[in-house]
Order: sequence, then structure tokens, then C-alpha cells
Amino acid sequence: MRGRNLTTGSIPSLSWSLAWPVMLSILFQTLYQLVDAFWVSRVSDHAMAAVTVSQITLFVMISLTIGITVGSGVVMAMSIGRGDIPEAERVMGQSFVLNFIAAAVFTTVSLSLRGPLLSLTGATGEILPLAIDYFTIVAGGSVLMFIFFAVIFGFNSQGDNRTVTWLFAISTTINAGLDPLLIFGGLGIPALGVRGAALATIISQVLLVVAGITLLHQRNMMVKFRFRNLVFRLKSVRQVLAIGFPAALTNLLNPAGLAALNALVAVAFLEAGVVGLSIGFRIEFFSFLPAIGFGVAAMAMIGQNIGGGRPDRARTSYHTALLFAFGIGTVVGLAAMLARVPIVGVFTDDPVVIGYTRSYLAMIPLTYGIVAALFVVVSSFQGLGKSWRGFAVSATRMTILVGGTLLVTRAVASGASITGVWWTIVIANLVPFVFGYLLLRRTFRQVLAAPAPAWGGPPGKPPGSSPDGASPDGASDGTSSRAAGDALAAAGKPHVAANQSTRSQHP
Repeated sequence: MRGRNLTTGSIPSLSWSLAWPVMLSILFQTLYQLVDAFWVSRVSDHAMAAVTVSQITLFVMISLTIGITVGSGVVMAMSIGRGDIPEAERVMGQSFVLNFIAAAVFTTVSLSLRGPLLSLTGATGEILPLAIDYFTIVAGGSVLMFIFFAVIFGFNSQGDNRTVTWLFAISTTINAGLDPLLIFGGLGIPALGVRGAALATIISQVLLVVAGITLLHQRNMMVKFRFRNLVFRLKSVRQVLAIGFPAALTNLLNPAGLAALNALVAVAFLEAGVVGLSIGFRIEFFSFLPAIGFGVAAMAMIGQNIGGGRPDRARTSYHTALLFAFGIGTVVGLAAMLARVPIVGVFTDDPVVIGYTRSYLAMIPLTYGIVAALFVVVSSFQGLGKSWRGFAVSATRMTILVGGTLLVTRAVASGASITGVWWTIVIANLVPFVFGYLLLRRTFRQVLAAPAPAWGGPPGKPPGSSPDGASPDGASDGTSSRAAGDALAAAGKPHVAANQSTRSQHP
């Protein structure tokens, strides 16, 4: 059977086996974008700029999509953990329905306002018509991206991330083959320019979605996609949005904050400052591999173990993911810092940019481990169903980042240098992590202090279920669902912390 019960087995082994396929998937997705950039750049600089500004708006779509699917994924994982497979399948169906509705809204709004939206993100002059050509096709097929993220979390929630990796690899290969054919023409196909790049994306996504749904529909899946579950159920929608809406806002904070940071640096330190910052962020991407990989692993493991009545194991899963992410992120950071001279030489020979970038890489990579660990903390809040707390941590980071940079840029006339911006980034990484770590420690204490009966059956066995995962009477009556929900609700009540039992320990 494809899919795994994450409430038993070695936690480090499970965490690693869930994380590495996600990290590989991100590399494939990055390669996907690089292939697009390579072929489009052969058309013209304007074409390259058109695709870039279009993708800024599309990134908002992706952020909103991930938010909805995070909510669905967590509720699915909790259902799997308590052995309620029929409910997990119903939640999966809700995920597809919600994503389809969100796609319809996004498509309508984005196509109606595509001119102003693209102008707002920098599409002007000769770039604007090219951007409209590309954006119209990709946004028109945005339902495919929304549905694909539902597919991703459908696999992730049941511990099957390897299939997602294969899907990304196949999609990247298809896109790489279609790009030159559709952009420049051949085999009887006319040259379509940027529209060809957009069509290559749509075609590869169609194949990806069809393959993903087909695999989820197979009999050997632990949680299967069933067309009869494609109905709107208000109760499930509320559960999903309670987690997914703040997760979506959290995802929107990062691009908004980074856009503000770029704008402030551009005003104070001109083009050289922006280029230096851009190069630094390109290197920092590698710290996001362990961050996202182990963040996704923690979310799935915490969700299943909370649902399965194993809050102690959920906390251990978080600790394990945290240590993995911090360790790998720190190694990446040290490598970037030590190799900063040759790294910078690959990107630029401008002496001012070189100075800015070297100073960036001398400081900020030392916090790459913290950045990765911070992502795991936010993902763990989401896995617990406490997405608003994760949002508070991310909002703290963006407030420090933008507010501190604003103060530095205003002090440039008084002699402040770009190093002040780098220190701001360091502080914006450290302070929210400490805040998030302490808040999550308190949250886990409250969860562990909740009355044991609220968590259901004995460790290692889904509460209230028979060996085959069904309820004793052959139907899901939702009792264990309510019990797990009661315990999570207790985790949000301050008075519970005052009654901690000896089961409550420091992380």
C-alpha cells in the first residue's frame, strides 16, 4: 500500500525520508524556472522581463494556493492519524473543490485586471504587451496550478513524497522539451515567443495533474481520491480555512516584505545595492531546501500524531525536524561564507557590488541554520492547527526586517552603510526564531497537559479504530475527531498551562 502511518516507526528515519523528496522537488522546480528563463532570454531582453514580472503576480497565486492546501493537508493528516480514512478522503475532496473555487476567483480577477496588475509589478513600454501575452495564458490555466497543489498535499499527508518528486521530474523534462519547440517553432509549429513558453507550462501542468489524480485514485493508495467526495461540505471547509487562511497570509508576508526591502535598498544604495542583495538571496535559496523539506515533514508527522493521540511523538517529530534543518542550514551557511570570494566572482565584476555582496555573505549565512529552523517552527504551528501563531512569528520577522531597513536607509545621510541592512536581516532572523521557539514550547506543554483521554486510544494505535483503520462499528462517527479537536482547543487556553502534569517537559 502506498502511503505511511507516521504514528509509529523511527522518527529520524521518517523525517528524513519525508524531507529529501521535497528538497529534490524544489530543485526540479527551480530547474523548471531556469529552463524557462534560458529559452525566453534567447528571444529578447524584453521577453525575459515580461516573463519575470508576470511571475511576480503568479507567485501571489501560488502563496494563496499553498495556504488552502496546508489547511487541507493538516486536517487530512489528523484524520489519517486517528484511523479515519473515509474522513481523510472526504477532506481531500474538499481540498480539490476549494482549490477549484479559489482558481475561478483568481482567474476572473487576474484576467480582468491583468493590465493594471502587470503595470504595478513593473511591466511598461514594450514589456507590457509581451507580459500580457504570457500572463493571459498562464493565468487562464491557473486552475491547473491550484489543483496540482491539492495533489501534492494529498500525497504528503499520507507520507508519500517520493511520488511528488517523480511528478516534478517528469514535468520539468516535458517543459524542457516543449520550450524551444513552442518558443522558436518546429515540426510544423509556428514560433510563438513568450506565448510558447506559457503554453509549454500549461501542457506540462495538464499532464502533471492528470498523472497525479490517476495515481491518487489507484486502489493501493492508503487515502484515495474519489470523485464522489467532490462536494462542498461546510464543516470541512471551516476546518480547512481555520488553518489555511492564516497560512495563506503567512505565505504572502515573505514576498511582500522582500519587495519592500528591495525598494528601500534601491532608494538608499541604488542599483548596486539591489544587485548585491539579489545575489545574496540567490545563495540563500539553498538554505530554504532543508527549511521547506523538514518543515513539510514536520507538518505531516505532527498532524498524524496529533490525530493519533501521540502528542509526545508529535513534539519529538518537531524537535527532530528542527535539528535536521538547523544542522544542514548551518553547513550550507558556513560553506557560503567561506567560499564568498569565488561565489561573488561568478556573478559580477563591479567593485561596488562585489563589496556589498561579500559583506552580505560574511554575515548573513551564519544565520542560515536559524532561517531553516524558523521555517520548521512555523510549519509545526500549522501542523498543530495553530496557524495564527505561525503567522504572528512571520509577521514579527517582516516587521523587524522592513522597519529596521527603513531606519537604516533614512540614516544614510548620517553615514549609515549597507552593512546596517545586513545586521537588520540577521536580527530579523534571530529574534523571531527565539519568539517562535518559546511560543511553540509553551503550546506543546499545553497540548501535553491536556487530559490523556482527550487524545483517544493507546499509543501506536489510532484511537477508536479497528486494525483496518475503520471505526469499531464500521463507520466513522467522528468521536476521535472531536476528542483531538478538544485537546487542540485546550492548547489555546491559558489556564491549562497552570495545570501541567508530569508529562509536560521542556523541549
